[in-house]
Amino acid sequence: MDDLDWLRSLAGHGLPGAGALRPEPVTDARLAAAARHRLGGVLAAAVADGSLEVEADDRARIARAHEEAMRAALLLEEELLRASEVLATAGIDHRVLKGAALAHMVHPDPAERCFGDNDVLVGADDVDAAVGALLEAGARRPVPALSSTFDRRFAKSVTLHWGGGTELDLHRTLAAGPYGFLVILDDLFRDPVEVMLAGRVVSTLPADLHLIHGAIHVALGDTEPRLGNVRDVALLAARPSVDLDRVIATVQRWQCAAPVAMGLRATRALGHDRSPVEEWAEGLTISETDRRRLECYSDREGRFRRQARASMSVLGWRDRVAFARALLRPSAANRAARSGSVSR
Repeated sequence: MDDLDWLRSLAGHGLPGAGALRPEPVTDARLAAAARHRLGGVLAAAVADGSLEVEADDRARIARAHEEAMRAALLLEEELLRASEVLATAGIDHRVLKGAALAHMVHPDPAERCFGDNDVLVGADDVDAAVGALLEAGARRPVPALSSTFDRRFAKSVTLHWGGGTELDLHRTLAAGPYGFLVILDDLFRDPVEVMLAGRVVSTLPADLHLIHGAIHVALGDTEPRLGNVRDVALLAARPSVDLDRVIATVQRWQCAAPVAMGLRATRALGHDRSPVEEWAEGLTISETDRRRLECYSDREGRFRRQARASMSVLGWRDRVAFARALLRPSAANRAARSGSVSR
């Protein structure tokens, strides 16, 4: 079994119908790849429960790597709770997204889900106030806004450097480019779900919306998605609380059925039994309009320009003007920060 097949097998561990893990050596390269794909926790769990037989030296190395990843996760959770408290004190409604939320919501043990930053969603009208509250509380913004209104009108997220050297992505929507503008943002704040995080209650999305977000992220995020993110989508798709009709109704309303289907199709690599929502994704026909939109996410080089051009087709004319003006004539602070990062 080559390294990629081994990683896919690991990502499918514990999913309905997935095959058993073969007793193969865990080389340094495989251990590093598992960490890169956020699968170190799954690997440690498989060794601990006897699903994966390894030599004593491998067991010790896997345990050390997992312990290091969990230290980082605990720091991230601590800083996430602090950010949540700042936002709550400022009266800003928010939802925890991605790694921290999914670790406590869909994984059998939160220690199975490693993550490297924090993600929080706020309403578009609250973005400026949320950034201001966090900056006042000690956050640092490495790249200023493109314009005075860009964050609340057009940004996917604002990246802040937060306590303990952690990164906090403050989201306005779920994706960059045209599909991010098609998401109906009010839908994201309906029917919140509460999860316990280090003894504290935080609000997150219901499972249906986590599934849609996870699939969009797999399809439109990194050109080669992390298998840990693919595993998240498969785990969400298998949850009894995920309703196929609700998922279909939402993605049709958002005009994002195509990227959601692509993200769900990526779970085929894990070798598990397909859920109804995954089977729906296999049968979806991608329209020509969606094919053109999806092309702007296809590779990293030139991606920002392609997404900006594709976004024009889904924005109203006033927003097009403001969006184009911000991209063509960014603020002086933004230009200075970007020229400084290049010169360093």
